[in-house]
Amino acid sequence: MAVVWLLTVFAAVYLVQRGAFRLWGAKGIRYERSFSAPYAFAGQRVTLNETLTNGKPLPLPWIRIETMMPSMLRFGSPGSEMAVSSGQLLQNHASLFSLPPFTKVRRKHEVLCAHRGVFRLSSLTCTFGDLLGTPAGTLALTADCEIAVLPAIREAARLPVSVRQFMQSSLGHPEAFREDHYQIAGIRAYRSGDSMKQVNWSATAKTGQLLVNKRESMVDNDAIVLLNAELLDAAENRRVPPEAFEEAVSFAASVIHHLMNSGGKAGLVFNGQAGERRDVPLRVEPRAGREHLFALLRLMAEFEPVVRRELAYVLEELAASGLRNANVLLISAFLTPKQRMLVDRLRQSGNRVETLLLYREAIA
Repeated sequence: MAVVWLLTVFAAVYLVQRGAFRLWGAKGIRYERSFSAPYAFAGQRVTLNETLTNGKPLPLPWIRIETMMPSMLRFGSPGSEMAVSSGQLLQNHASLFSLPPFTKVRRKHEVLCAHRGVFRLSSLTCTFGDLLGTPAGTLALTADCEIAVLPAIREAARLPVSVRQFMQSSLGHPEAFREDHYQIAGIRAYRSGDSMKQVNWSATAKTGQLLVNKRESMVDNDAIVLLNAELLDAAENRRVPPEAFEEAVSFAASVIHHLMNSGGKAGLVFNGQAGERRDVPLRVEPRAGREHLFALLRLMAEFEPVVRRELAYVLEELAASGLRNANVLLISAFLTPKQRMLVDRLRQSGNRVETLLLYREAIA
């Protein structure tokens, strides 16, 4: 009789607590997540921050947050409170929490950005359980966050000799850094010989260092990087592997990065798929400034080797547009005889065109 009584009490307690968790367990749950930086370069590490809040008097013995993420974001060694199941393109990330009443828990995960791209995390599934460990309910939540993984930047010394010579030539015009334009391009440290009229007193007061307004140069030191998305060489009947395109994007990003950090202006032409951009081909005119640099790198994070216009047509359009006295770096896995002829046509128009062919170029 005592056993029956104990079983009855146990069943009643179980049903009451289970009903309480099923009725109120989902109330007051808030989940937020964010990356420690809005962007990173491929190969760098960032932190994914999770915040889970229980805003009610009922404790949650356990709650599991599950979400699907791109496999290009690689987590460190998972602990007892985290599990990661990875596939080729996606991975399932699960975090386990235990929340007393009116509690906020913050957790940080180190993430390796293994591949360029723009990665968005949105929906997730929240499962919570009762005192005996059995699931009591499921809740669908939304916690949007995004990170742009920019192409890897190579050191200038690791770029091919021809590319380094191209950059030096683009920046080596006489008086290439003469600031003789009315347009202000930022601020810089004071140099001997600068006019006191150029001093930016507001910035000087804030930093304690004498700073002057930096002006644009009227001398043309623009450079245009033309990136070819074609991977199929029909003339030679061979297909270049996707790794060659990733190398091409890295070279293009590195050249633009080093040119603009040295005071030059850079533009970009791309004949492939660039995220949601509908320009065919994508063409960004040369400009200077940090904002323009990161706008270009952000675009390149979404480049895909999906040809939207053949390189031959792009070269014909550039020649027909009246392009003159421009510094053009063409990065491609290969060049067909027709493409070489069009490159020569651009050169005959007074442009300097340097080609970087990935399967032939040796790294110096």
